[in-house]
Amino acid sequence: MAIHLALVGSDTFVSTVMNAVSFDDVRFSPFPYQHPKEAANIAQQLGSFDAVFFSGSFPYAYALPHLKGILAHHVVQDETVLLTTLLYASLTQHVPLDRLTMDVNDPERLTSILATLPGVVQPDVMKIDPDVSFPDVFTFHASKQPEAATLAVTSIERVHDELIEAGFNSLLMIEPTRTIVHHIEKLIEQVRHAQAEAAQFAVVHYNSTTRTLQNHLTSFPHYGHIEIHSDKTTLLTTKGVIERALEENALGPVDEETIIGIGYGPDYQTANAHAVIAQSASTLHPIRIIDATKQLSFPGRDETISYRVTGDRTFDLMKQLGISPANVSKIIGFAKQTHEFTAKEMTDFLHVSRRTTERLIKKLVDADYVEVIGEEMSYAQGRPRSVYKFKLPT
Repeated sequence: MAIHLALVGSDTFVSTVMNAVSFDDVRFSPFPYQHPKEAANIAQQLGSFDAVFFSGSFPYAYALPHLKGILAHHVVQDETVLLTTLLYASLTQHVPLDRLTMDVNDPERLTSILATLPGVVQPDVMKIDPDVSFPDVFTFHASKQPEAATLAVTSIERVHDELIEAGFNSLLMIEPTRTIVHHIEKLIEQVRHAQAEAAQFAVVHYNSTTRTLQNHLTSFPHYGHIEIHSDKTTLLTTKGVIERALEENALGPVDEETIIGIGYGPDYQTANAHAVIAQSASTLHPIRIIDATKQLSFPGRDETISYRVTGDRTFDLMKQLGISPANVSKIIGFAKQTHEFTAKEMTDFLHVSRRTTERLIKKLVDADYVEVIGEEMSYAQGRPRSVYKFKLPT
């Protein structure tokens, strides 16, 4: 599948990439700027791209709040960039290191490099970050020439241009083409992975056959194939389509009675089986997702529950207690958050009925994995609530 990347950087950087970097199935659209902060405006006006590649950490940082989940990567000022620049300054400009001024993102990285070279004197270094004032960087370099320094080495093309225009000696940090290609390849790898994920099969089961739901689904032809059964509506599509629908809150009308089970998998049979499990899950969440690894999740929540038992501890508990893998996974997650609890607190965490919680607690107590340690008064009239404590094996 062809990949379309937006390329954001200075005129020089954009020209370098467009002329020197080529992939058979990758197309670049250039977005040059005069100042790195313009990357924020560019990000807000981008059209549809598979990902965005930035010339460095500054434009990336400025644009990041506006990327809205799109994949992005940038050139990193690593050891190769620093060493290449220092070697160039030494061999072509004949400038000793102690006559250099440098602005770098990570001075400790530069220090560790030079520490391996005995007898080398450190250049005068200024640490920079996306909040730095460019005039301050200009002043740092300009104030050292010609008495304390002979050459300014800067990471910021805007500062480099202004130093040259003002008559100072300046060298822009050198990013070898191979380094740029390496970072582009990393971004392409991320895009291919995302495309493979988005292309997974997806099946959605609605416990509804209402005309409102059918009209909603048929109004979006890109959703996929729709099947109407006597007791449910089924949608056959891809993971990418479902994720976009969830982001836009457009999966369908959801009310108190609606339960939506979503299943992903390498084929429709597996995805359908996962959707069935998701729809029957013991939870109060109206929208449930079972992915290809049998992890149950809920849109907008970090909570995940495993339906595939692989850990020895979880497997032992499941066998001893006769509890499903999903409930064992949820109980272990609950135990990690709290050692003492009431039945109501467990019910709220597990999103199950009070009766289900009581059955689970009884099994845990009988197996000596939970003990009663006290009571707490209820806010309403009624009996005090028992307080329990976990005794799960570690």
